Parts: sequence; structure tokens; C-alpha cells
Amino acid sequence: MKTLLLEEILTAMDIRPNERQKGKRIETVTIDRYDIYPHTVYFRLHEKEIPINRIKNYEDVFIVTDEPFEHMDRLNPEQIIMVNDLKESLFKFTSYYRHLFNIPVVAVTGTCGKSTTKEMLKHILKEKYNVQATVSSKNADYYNLPYLMGIDKDTDVAVFETAISKRGDMTESCKYFYPTIGIITMLDVDHTDKIRSFDDYVAEKAKIMEGMNNKGTLILNRDDPHVSALDTSMFKGKIITFGKHKDADFKIKGYRHDSSGMNFSIEYKQRKFEGYIPGLGEHNVYNAVTSLAAAVILGVDLPYAIKRLSTFHHMRSHFEVIKGRNGVTVVDDTWKSNPASLKTGLETLDRIALPNQRKIAVLGRMASLGKYGDEEYEKAGRLLAQLGIEVLITKGFIAKDFVKPAIEAGIDPDHVYHFSEADEMKKFLDSYLKPNDIIYFKTGGQDPAFEEVIDHLRSL
Repeated sequence: MKTLLLEEILTAMDIRPNERQKGKRIETVTIDRYDIYPHTVYFRLHEKEIPINRIKNYEDVFIVTDEPFEHMDRLNPEQIIMVNDLKESLFKFTSYYRHLFNIPVVAVTGTCGKSTTKEMLKHILKEKYNVQATVSSKNADYYNLPYLMGIDKDTDVAVFETAISKRGDMTESCKYFYPTIGIITMLDVDHTDKIRSFDDYVAEKAKIMEGMNNKGTLILNRDDPHVSALDTSMFKGKIITFGKHKDADFKIKGYRHDSSGMNFSIEYKQRKFEGYIPGLGEHNVYNAVTSLAAAVILGVDLPYAIKRLSTFHHMRSHFEVIKGRNGVTVVDDTWKSNPASLKTGLETLDRIALPNQRKIAVLGRMASLGKYGDEEYEKAGRLLAQLGIEVLITKGFIAKDFVKPAIEAGIDPDHVYHFSEADEMKKFLDSYLKPNDIIYFKTGGQDPAFEEVIDHLRSL
């Protein structure tokens, strides 16, 4: 964070500082009470107990609130900044802080591919630029303010994921970051537990354009039907597309798998370029090309960006291929499970499996589907059979919903198993797995049992 004076923060919120509030140095602005240290402004967004005793030992701590709180009278009056609307005051500050820095800010959204695309772009940039970015897949709205405050005078470019799990998330994220470049990777059913219809989910994602004030540069997946159908008529900036489509600006001409990654070719401005990206699957090629498009818009030389991607370290648990014990190949794809990512994972498994390998899928629940749950589990069950998965193992009560449609589509019921605990699954796999099997793990429930079983199967 760039150090500010308290009166600068107050003025940004349309508050006139009093004499005791002038000249106070602020080094931290936070919404987390555990991050209160000397020289802090704390926005009290959540009605939780404030650590008064600790605050009284610190110099220059100020609390922004829209209602009184317990033991408030133990603090000096100048430490309490009373406002009418707390969120409105916070966003006045975030707008002020963000616009202190004339830097490009990239916002990456979509159902799948956000984290990988962001990490690829960050990897391309970080050799020559000071990059502030989302950490791993930590993209919940709680992190928005800390990520914004990580921008300082040395930051050259920022790359943030703008995820949504409920209505209003995209608008709020943009009130922190004010992106100049927006990316939509692809769209499919997700988070329809809180956003009840898929159309509303798509509309929420599309609000990235409003969040960009309908200007800047928008990077869109030309091959995704839901992205291509977005109404961009109000967007007055530049639109760049990627994909296999003949009209895509960054056109994917072809790709092929090798043992640990993807060789691909793209065409841009009538020139053909060859590249390689560690990590398997067609989706990784799309993520790579998306990151290349953003890098070029940011002024990076395309051949340099392609070369940088060849040294990218693939993200953990994102279709991570692991050498298992006794000649077994383990695929850890447990970062998330929604219909799109499960379909992609299973298709990639089918693509890389050798003809003599037994394909085994270990599935936990898909997350946050709401009314689309039955339909999506049925689709996934049929897909398992269509791709020739020989063995289906489910973990957890909800994951049983894969079983009936999978059996109806042709999976042998004698090759379907269900477990509730990691220990029983480990015991079963120890006796069941054969050399040369390939076993794929996928869950959306952040179930530690999956990590435990995968670690158990790793080659020593």
C-alpha cells in the first residue's frame, strides 16, 4: 500500500477532517479486524467484536462505522469516523486509491480457466514487470480490498480474478479494481444455487463491461456460444477474440498432446506462431492463447510471450498428472468440480489414456448447481459411459447421483463403488489397482479425503 495521510482518506469519503485527524500517517486500510495494527483505517463491514484493548495500545488506529459498537467510548472521539453508508464510503475510498495509479488492470472472469489464465499472464509479465495479482485461486470477494491495497508506486500492471458466487459480486469487484482490460474465458452452469437461473448467471458475468465503464479492451472466447451471444452493443472499447473460429483475432490453428503438455499453433495478424504450454488438455491451449492475447494488448512482444509460456509451472490440482505407486498414473483435478470442468477433465483423461490403460474415475460432488443439479449429474453420468470409463468410484452422498445415469448409459454396475471415508477408499485401492491403471480424481467440495488418498497413491 502507498502510505497516505488520514485527511486524504477522509476527503475521498467527503468527510472534513478535524484538527486531531490531520497529519496522521496511514499504512494499512482493512476490513479484517485481525489486520489492525498501528497506522490503520479499519472499515467495520461486519458486526464482530472489535479488539478495543489491542487498539488502545496502537498509535493512530481509526474505525469507520455506520453504527455504534460495544466499548466505543473507550476510544478517543477522533478515532471514530461515523458515516451514513459504510459500503458507499468504502467504495469512495477504493475509487480514490485505485485512481492514484495510472496502470493497466486486467480482470479475468468466466466459469473455468480464470486462475490458470491469470497465472499464465502473470508468468509472462513478471520477468520484466512488477505485477500485483490474485494469489492462486483465492478469488473470493473478501480478498478484493487486500489485493487493491497491494498496488503501490512500484506496480506496473495488476491481474485479478473477478469471480462471482452471488448477485452483485461483479459490480463490487469492479468498484475495487476498475479494470481496463476484461477477459471472459468461457461460460457454463455454475453458482446457480444462489444465482437461480443460468441466464442470470451469464448476465452477472457480463456486468464486467459496465464495471469497465464500457471502455478499454474486452477479450472474448469466440468459440463459446454463451460468450459469443453476449450483448456488447453498449461496449465502446475494443473487442479482441480468441478461439478456433475463422474470425477470431487470435486463431487457434491446431494443437497436439505430448507426455506433459500441449504443442499448439496460432495465427495473429496473418502470421503463424508455434508454442508449447506445460499441462495437458485443449482447455490449456485456450487458457494459453487468452493469456497471450492479454499480453500483446499490454505491449508484450508475442514471440517473447510464447517463449515465456513454455516455462510456466502448471497449477497444482489442475489436471495434474502424478506418477503413482506400482506403475499407476494418478490425475489430480480436485481444484474444483462443475459441469464444464468435469467434462473437460474426463475428455482430457480419455485423450491421454493409452489403449491398454484401465480408466478409473473417482468423483465427489459438483458444487453450487441449484435447480440444474439433476440434469447436470445425468449428463455427467452418461458422459462417463460414452468415454469408456471402466470403473466409477464415488465419494460422498451427493456424488451417488452420478451412478444411475452412468449405469443406464452402459457402465458395468459391478465396476461401480461408493465410499464415505478416506481410509476405506485407500484400503480398497491398494488391493484393486493394477499396474498401468490411470485414475482420475475430481471433486467440488474441497474434501480433504481426496488429498489424503492422492498422497497415499503417490510414488514414494
